[in-house]
Amino acid sequence: MKRLRLFRWVGLCLILALGNACQSSKSEEKATSSVTEERANLPTAAPPVGTPPVAMAPPPASPAQLRTLAQSFDPIIRGAWVTTGYLEAVQKSKSPLKAADAVGAVSEIHINPAARAGDSLVLTVGFGNHEGGNTTLYYRPGQQPNSLATRYRDYDSPGSYAELSYRLGPRDTTLLLTTYSRSRRALNRTAYRRVAGAQVGTLGALNRAVNQRLFVGSYTGVDSLGKPAAMQFAANGRLKGLKGFRTYTVNTDFSGGPGNDIDHLVLDPQTKHTRLMGYSHRADTLRLYAADTVEPQLVAGTEDEYTLPVLVRGRLLFTLVRRR
Repeated sequence: MKRLRLFRWVGLCLILALGNACQSSKSEEKATSSVTEERANLPTAAPPVGTPPVAMAPPPASPAQLRTLAQSFDPIIRGAWVTTGYLEAVQKSKSPLKAADAVGAVSEIHINPAARAGDSLVLTVGFGNHEGGNTTLYYRPGQQPNSLATRYRDYDSPGSYAELSYRLGPRDTTLLLTTYSRSRRALNRTAYRRVAGAQVGTLGALNRAVNQRLFVGSYTGVDSLGKPAAMQFAANGRLKGLKGFRTYTVNTDFSGGPGNDIDHLVLDPQTKHTRLMGYSHRADTLRLYAADTVEPQLVAGTEDEYTLPVLVRGRLLFTLVRRR
């Protein structure tokens, strides 16, 4: 029994320190339509007369058309983009755990036009903020204005296809990923917001955006003994003022497994001294807590069935107020 507990404890530490610090990388394109996204009042594009009601890739653009499309799209769509609905949910709830259902099937999209080969550009994408992969953007006109064809498919909707478009606003540009059925009916539309300062091509824009909304800034306050404390959280994950630690990662992947029970930080991830710390926000006040693990327990009535470890919030460690 001790060996089993030790094995499960080590497994939990590996999952939390590594799994929460980065997304796993997979090259397979996939999606699911189970996530609630914008579905109402989506337009249906009527196919040209004589076109069969099936999803067909548009023909390649001519060299002149390709140049025109690149000049038109590249300055607008380049960058790292994150689901707008998710960021709004995080901003409102102050909790990535409560906002997890809003992350969408494709949580972030990275576009680097300089990597285009012919009329094809491979995009780095995050699937549900749990797995990493890629899809392809084609510089071929889509069926809607300001749209380009993609290789992305929703495999829960056989015959579906998707297009990437943009919408210019007075302050921000919105990127749109729209999935269409075989009969060219719009099924889903997800909006994305560009994340300033994010490294294009490396999944992490979502975490940077969460950092900006929840943590970035300078704080002063007290520790659990009433002694003065001061900390600084940077958008890139740098941390100052917490003795023994230099970096932090906000856990945003609640897709399953032990350790996904509370909002928490991973301090100095992927190191031997990594540590978990719970947190809560109220206005400008940030509270940091110990994060304790309830060890696996033998399931009543069984001889070898154990519960999974559970992460729970422990004692209050720091009460901090963000300085304006």
